Amino acid sequence: MSVNSEVRDPEVVELIQQLIRNACVNDGTDESGHEAANADVICAGLEGTGCDLESFEPLPGRVSLVARIEGGDPGAPSLCYLGHTDVVPVNPDSWSRDPFGGELVDGEVWGRGAVDMLNITAAMAVAFGRLARSGFRPRGTLILAAVADEEALGAHGAGWLSEHAASAVEADYVITEEGGVPMETAAGRRLAITVGEKGSCWCRLRIHGVAGHASAPLRTDNALVTAAAVIGRLAAVQAAGHRARRLAPFRERHGDA
Repeated sequence: MSVNSEVRDPEVVELIQQLIRNACVNDGTDESGHEAANADVICAGLEGTGCDLESFEPLPGRVSLVARIEGGDPGAPSLCYLGHTDVVPVNPDSWSRDPFGGELVDGEVWGRGAVDMLNITAAMAVAFGRLARSGFRPRGTLILAAVADEEALGAHGAGWLSEHAASAVEADYVITEEGGVPMETAAGRRLAITVGEKGSCWCRLRIHGVAGHASAPLRTDNALVTAAAVIGRLAAVQAAGHRARRLAPFRERHGDA
């Protein structure tokens, strides 16, 4: 498991370390996350820069921060830097270092979220702050959205903002987590072209059996045993290569990207 992120800018390094140490762990429950801690750190770094700052808190502690530098041309396209401030849970016993220590070792910051995606969120916040502090005024509006709850489908973060505060985050273009990540291919390192994103498909599976006593499991129609077999079959499924077929016309014109 990769837990490090090579960084070179001292200001970005310090911010990543602070974000990691705040341990904004999102375990999927409404009460977890506590992203207010990371939102406060980013907000403190942007105060006094001249940008507009606004916080949104749909649930206690689940804070998303939106900063804006208004553009001078209402007709010019807007751009949003979109980063999340929460991280997934961790089993410290499987780590060689403190997952929330934010240690800097040989030019790399170690910790939960160092590569997903507190490194990018920190870099975006620092870049945005420097632009605002310099007096930069773009033609189109520039937005920084540091959102909560990305690791659990975003209902209290980007999803909530899009439904309840859309005017604060609407943008023509968005730079977020995966853009420009090089991938190893048979033809060497290439930049991937992402035309879609993964989603969720929640299903309810009902397994039927015959009720019986746990002390007599043999020669019974045990629904748990059937469920285990079904789960095993689902895990063994290899999805068809629909993506490759859909990209075939693109590859015929441009080759592998």
